[in-house]
Amino acid sequence: MNASEDKMVKVSEVANNNTLHDFYQRYVAALNERNFDVVATLIPDEVMVNGQPNKREDVLAALKWLTDVVPDYKWHIEDLFIDGERIAVRLYDTGTPAKTFFGAAPTGGAIRFTEFASYRVRGGQFAEMWYLLDTAAIVEQLNS
Repeated sequence: MNASEDKMVKVSEVANNNTLHDFYQRYVAALNERNFDVVATLIPDEVMVNGQPNKREDVLAALKWLTDVVPDYKWHIEDLFIDGERIAVRLYDTGTPAKTFFGAAPTGGAIRFTEFASYRVRGGQFAEMWYLLDTAAIVEQLNS
């Protein structure tokens, strides 16, 4: 590869990184605004979630359930990494459960915990969605 081709590849990588960065920012903004119509456009009819096939409706139902149980649930991006068609992100999530959450009745107390997520994006939609919540921190806060 000559210097000109190498430069074109790097410019292309930067453009892709910016595009995926904006894509993910749009996704989190839509979640935080409860704009599930926008969220639905980012998820294909069938998507892999934590290694299992899911339908868009199931993903949306899970997100709507979460924001019903914790009405002020917010996702906050701390680190966002792009590599090709993959996104890796570290977030902290906050909210105040209004209904039973992780087996604990609501106390009026707010929770804050870490979330790690990884995605593969193809054709402007999530092809794979992986996430891991710090459930130990959630349960500890709910029970204190």
